[in-house]
Amino acid sequence: MVDYETTAGGDKFGNLWLVRCPKKVSEESDEDGSGAHLIHERSYLQGTANRLNLMVHYYTQDIPTSLHKTNLVVGGRDILVWTGLQGTIGIMVPFASREDVDFFQNLETQLASQNPPLAGRDHLIYRSYYVPSKGVIDGDLCETYFLLPTDKKLMIAGELDRSVREIERKISDMRTRVAY
Repeated sequence: MVDYETTAGGDKFGNLWLVRCPKKVSEESDEDGSGAHLIHERSYLQGTANRLNLMVHYYTQDIPTSLHKTNLVVGGRDILVWTGLQGTIGIMVPFASREDVDFFQNLETQLASQNPPLAGRDHLIYRSYYVPSKGVIDGDLCETYFLLPTDKKLMIAGELDRSVREIERKISDMRTRVAY
């Protein structure tokens, strides 16, 4: 459980997700009584009347074997650390501000279009292998900015209206904000 109404999970296909119980249903289930009225509500499209909301979905290409909510440093923010069957260790970090979300979304879009993968597979299609990717920015893709030649870095920085140094600092800050 991430919090009282949110839980994280994974499946044998390599997907990670976070789902949240709707506020109204959560409040009704906490009321005194048996909560039987939730069970007997009218179904919706031959399914349950109350469904969880999908907040985050991401394809990892490794079968998740464990998920832990933790912080890596004392006083740091809570993150989700996950491990995979093939030895993968990954983290899911919540963003602190909307400005960071917008910046990293734009950076991810620019990197995916300016730096095509070696196998020729579209990055968005790859990360949305089973279900469309939702609520996640690929940190591995953003980290490839450091490996680009200078001319591509300048081109991407021009598209984002920032300097190369500023983009590199922002990526490094995101990494160090969690672990150091």
